[in-house]
Amino acid sequence: MLGNFGKLFKLRVLLGFGKSQHRTFAQAGAQGTSAVKATRARHGEDYHTHFDPKAYLARYSPGHDFYGMKMFFIQQLHEIFRDNQVRGDRLLDIGTGPAIANLISASRHFSEIVASDYAESNRTELWAWTRAEAGAYDWSHYFKIVAELERNRENWEVIQQQIRQKIKAVVPCDVNQENPLAPSVFQPFDAVLCSSVVDVATSCLAAYNLALRNISSILKSGGYLVLTGHLNFESNYVVGDEEFSIVPVTKPNIEMALDGAKLRLVDWREIPMHSSDVPRHHIEGLYVLLAKK
Repeated sequence: MLGNFGKLFKLRVLLGFGKSQHRTFAQAGAQGTSAVKATRARHGEDYHTHFDPKAYLARYSPGHDFYGMKMFFIQQLHEIFRDNQVRGDRLLDIGTGPAIANLISASRHFSEIVASDYAESNRTELWAWTRAEAGAYDWSHYFKIVAELERNRENWEVIQQQIRQKIKAVVPCDVNQENPLAPSVFQPFDAVLCSSVVDVATSCLAAYNLALRNISSILKSGGYLVLTGHLNFESNYVVGDEEFSIVPVTKPNIEMALDGAKLRLVDWREIPMHSSDVPRHHIEGLYVLLAKK
């Protein structure tokens, strides 16, 4: 899809990649634009005590260094669900975090949605938005973008209300466990959405492979996995004042993990990243894939 250089360059411009290269040293901050290398990155149970949902949500704001990345995922998820007829009764979003942006395109293709996250603070943020509580994050900008992609911009509020009604549960999850939704028990899902989760939730490639097998175990035979993430993310990733570890993966690593989880790759979309795209992080590319069990 993105093999044509002209289309790829146009997409990079539309997403805002490359703009950060014009920032001065003062704008980039005292740490400059080099990749983050921490002596001790946060991991595992640190998410319960050191992950700040509000700081994470700030990267969804237009103008943030990560905003272009979010737009790539939003656009490609819209096309993945549209082009491949991914639909069914029940969708699991595993590792939702405090953010529902990647669920928007998927929501109209399913009757019920289960959201999940490892950190209680993220689950609290999700419930706050689902219940339209005061102070919950305002996702209207993203609903308008998806509604525009669906040529239905005037009804973005209807889409927002529908997804609130479709989210039936927000439960704990841990992709490192044989049952990633323990202690909850669910029947296998028609589809699973997993957005930039497996590489940050695991500690090495072997654990990454096992996590995909665990996720596959709660997917129906014939069901679909939609996976998004980063290619060769070789620095830690920064949320607020904290740095978290991440397992760098390549496309061959991912293909091997899918094969081990009895998942067949159906659709793959990627875009390269440049060192100037996201200061303080080293990322070679972004991807969105569709696999079938």
